[in-house]
Amino acid sequence: MHLSRDLLAKSIQHVFKALSNNSQGILSGLYIYAGNEEVVFRGSNASLTVQYRACVTDSMIHIFREGSIVCPAKYLYEIIRKLNDGNVVLEVNEQLILSIISGNTRVSLSGLSSIDSPFITTPQYHQHSGNSIDVSSNSLKSMIKQVVGAVSTSEAKPILTGVLLEVQESLLTMIATDGVIRMAKRSIWIENGRGFSGNVVIPGINLMEIVRLLDDDEQAMVTIQLNHHEIRFIAQNQIIESVLIEGVYPSTRNLVPTTHVSEIILNIKSFRQVIDRVFVLADYHLITIHVSEKKLELRSSTAEIGDVRDELLLEDKNGANFSITINGKYLLSTLRSIESDSIRIRYAGKKSPLVLIPALEDNTWLFLLNPVMRG
Repeated sequence: MHLSRDLLAKSIQHVFKALSNNSQGILSGLYIYAGNEEVVFRGSNASLTVQYRACVTDSMIHIFREGSIVCPAKYLYEIIRKLNDGNVVLEVNEQLILSIISGNTRVSLSGLSSIDSPFITTPQYHQHSGNSIDVSSNSLKSMIKQVVGAVSTSEAKPILTGVLLEVQESLLTMIATDGVIRMAKRSIWIENGRGFSGNVVIPGINLMEIVRLLDDDEQAMVTIQLNHHEIRFIAQNQIIESVLIEGVYPSTRNLVPTTHVSEIILNIKSFRQVIDRVFVLADYHLITIHVSEKKLELRSSTAEIGDVRDELLLEDKNGANFSITINGKYLLSTLRSIESDSIRIRYAGKKSPLVLIPALEDNTWLFLLNPVMRG
């Protein structure tokens, strides 16, 4: 087949992201299939599979003979990336040798049979079923960014390294917690005409990759298909399939305080800037917050180095004054994921988590951050 170098590089780059540097054998290969109507590229690391499709209706593709091959992804990616602009010819012979021809460049790569490749079997783009929902690409990416930072990095409880995705009527919710310090929750309204409901747990590391793979397009939609052992994210020209984490995700309802003794409203941008400055001298990432009638004061220090103190005016306050010590690193990463102008923070006691919710109380997102108890 003949196709442009730019289209080939773009297609390979999409699926190359799914491959692990530690993959061996068939999993270190990149699958290419040339058919009557499309060219399909696939890559997998056993946990995440990415499939990208280029249609023959594109004037930059000409297919002369059907065929498929699995070739060494690392070398193919580097070769295509460094070719000059123009057309590229890909040919596969009976000995499974992939020939790459571009201008004066001639490359031969030894390939593998695609028969045993553990990839998505039948690419059915935009195929809807009873266990699927549609959501905008930008909304999905925003959800993932807000919650995935709260997953556990410890394998002691594998279920907590994942994000709970739950569909109930017209509400799509994602929840993540490390079980110790943080919890994050985000919900959005969706069109669920098929009346599907259910929940699965997706590896957090896979969701981080999915954010990078999905296009930044305000009009783009993603179909999410849920099955017993995997979940698929189907976009215009690609399918991303992730394994699921088995087990029951622990209930997080009891983690959220039902009452509070104080509540403040802050400008997020200003709050983030103050924390950023105070964090410079935060030994063990610890920042102490003091709330008085009209202002919030933040302090941190590092032994034998120095200390820092900064202030921020409150937009509103109801309740008692309070002091609390928190992990500044986690608070900062949480604030960076929030897309609102203001934030409402509720204090329920020195041993209870801080509750971060929208200033407008629309219940679309919620963050919990447990205090650090100092002796």
